[in-house]
Amino acid sequence: MILMKNGSTGFGKAWLVVALISWTQLSLAQDPHFSQYISAPLLLNPAQAGLINGSYRMNLNYRDQWNKIEGSDYKTVAFSGDMNFIPPLKGFRNDLMGIGLSFLSDKSPGFDFNTNELAMYVAYHKRTGKNQFLSFGTKLGILQRGVNYENLTFGDQYVEGSGYSNNSREVLPENNISSTELSLGLNYSWSASESKGLTLGISMHHITSPDFSFFNLSPPLGIEPIKQPLYGLLSFHATGAMPMSGDQMVFMPRIWILNQGPHFQLNTGALIKLPLNQDGNNSLFAGGYLRMVKGVRSVALESFVPHIAFGLGSVNLGLSYDANLRRFAPSYFQQSVFELSIALIGNYDNASFFCPRF
Repeated sequence: MILMKNGSTGFGKAWLVVALISWTQLSLAQDPHFSQYISAPLLLNPAQAGLINGSYRMNLNYRDQWNKIEGSDYKTVAFSGDMNFIPPLKGFRNDLMGIGLSFLSDKSPGFDFNTNELAMYVAYHKRTGKNQFLSFGTKLGILQRGVNYENLTFGDQYVEGSGYSNNSREVLPENNISSTELSLGLNYSWSASESKGLTLGISMHHITSPDFSFFNLSPPLGIEPIKQPLYGLLSFHATGAMPMSGDQMVFMPRIWILNQGPHFQLNTGALIKLPLNQDGNNSLFAGGYLRMVKGVRSVALESFVPHIAFGLGSVNLGLSYDANLRRFAPSYFQQSVFELSIALIGNYDNASFFCPRF
């Protein structure tokens, strides 16, 4: 029998625990992602590398999930940086190129199941008209997943009167697995002004569908290896901006659709942009999103995400909170998910082309 070091009962066999961890991650189709997905542009679509109202950009995203439930505090942190430049060849100097780098860390409690990814990005932004770009991008990275056995104890370690003091004879598989991550993206952006524009994007992630079974690294005798592929993730996103009441207010609808293996997710909502000063460089963004996921029988409403953000010149700050709407949640605010995003844009220019802040 397996026990956590805090004394809670586990699932019986070591291989079952590891298999369950892998199966849980895959069955939920929960690649680490952020509700403020536009504030994590490289993770959203590699074609957005270098698509900036400025010359460079740095993004920091932090997500703290279910911290009110003991032993269920999931944390995700991502950092990225990207920049653009004019291609050196004469015939392409109306276009732009973008390069970027990102790091993501996602940690689950209990067994310390963790996911880490380091990736680089290259994108080409072809000018197709005035303030219009068609962008192609690719992402190449290393994806690593691991589990910490130090927080587990086993039945054969128990000694009456002294607790779990013996060494375990359980045979455990290797606790780290890594693979190459490849993604491709396509993005179209059009801008009439900062208050009127459109961006459309589609991307494909986990193109190589790597095997994430821990036991397939060194399968124990008598256990037939079963491939556990990481399903390819298809993502579509669209964001618009249209002025309201002159150019003082801007309505910004958006939609994000994800399909990964048998799993499906739809995110839709809008923000209202309100200027905080006359030149429009400082703005307040307020609104929210609805998230729907595919259940056993149909697509159902999962959560509502209120979102407030500030654009302060070259600095962006966003805050959001996922309020769970599923029936089994004992309280909408018990299953809390708090998220913070910070971005810095170098040589900020709000009139270059349409690149949503949030």
